[in-house]
Amino acid sequence: MGLFDKKYCDICGDKIGLLGNRKLEDGNMCKDCARKLSPFFSDRRSSTVNEIKQQLAYREQNKQTLASFSPMFTFGEDDKIYIDPMKQSFVVSRRNPGSWSDENPDVIPLSSVTGCNLRVDEDREEIYTQGKDGEEVSYNPPRYKFTYDFYIDIKVNNPYFDEITAKLNDNEVEGIGTMEYNRYQQMAQQVINNLTQNGNAGMPMTGGYNQPMNNGMPMNQGYAPAGAYGQPNPYAQPQANPYTQPNPYAQQNVYAQQQPNPYAQQNQYNQPPVQQPVSQNWVCPSCQANNDGGRFCAFCGTPKQ
Repeated sequence: MGLFDKKYCDICGDKIGLLGNRKLEDGNMCKDCARKLSPFFSDRRSSTVNEIKQQLAYREQNKQTLASFSPMFTFGEDDKIYIDPMKQSFVVSRRNPGSWSDENPDVIPLSSVTGCNLRVDEDREEIYTQGKDGEEVSYNPPRYKFTYDFYIDIKVNNPYFDEITAKLNDNEVEGIGTMEYNRYQQMAQQVINNLTQNGNAGMPMTGGYNQPMNNGMPMNQGYAPAGAYGQPNPYAQPQANPYTQPNPYAQQNVYAQQQPNPYAQQNQYNQPPVQQPVSQNWVCPSCQANNDGGRFCAFCGTPKQ
């Protein structure tokens, strides 16, 4: 067969147009069939025709599951993570509910989540000043602008993919510790809590710049209802962190330290008596002069009695 001979899709049987062929391990697939595969699937070239047919059957079943999917919580502004606590499942998509029929995002059971990780990518851009001739010159020492992107990497047990990555922020976030930075960090903590059922199955959170992360926030705080985009964002409000609240056990320990210790009082009676210093002053019997120590009177030389 020549290079430009007409090819037919081994999945649907239709003729494959120019530049429309998608190679499989043992055959060919048209771009229309390729569009029906999972958006998280990336192993097409090493898949057989039979494996692709099995996945497309799974994708048709996913459409029916998606039709009854009713998200209660939504996280993210670029990619969106939808969670249906009643069905114990979630969806990752850039589309809003009701408009994802063409995309057909996979409905993932929460029980299939094997790990969840926050990844913060840092980007550094040098800031320049203006030289004498109007050209850009570096500061001495150089100055930089740092921006950050927040990603959630979700490990799942699925026959066609094992990881889903969702970007939480739509615009770059400036400055560690700013209100915007903390907002996305708290959002990520809430996502991890929900996807791992309060963090029981979650992996330790790590940032792209190796910044230590706090423990997950408590569940059901500050969630954005599905379709609430454009409304005031609840994540911008201060979030209560249980780990900054007084620890009741620590309070008990402090109280115990403030009580009189009976054993310490008993030990006080067992201590040897404190010896008071003996005055060294004496009065000379001959001249009646006061002396500050010494064995002989400083005024007449009479020995101390």
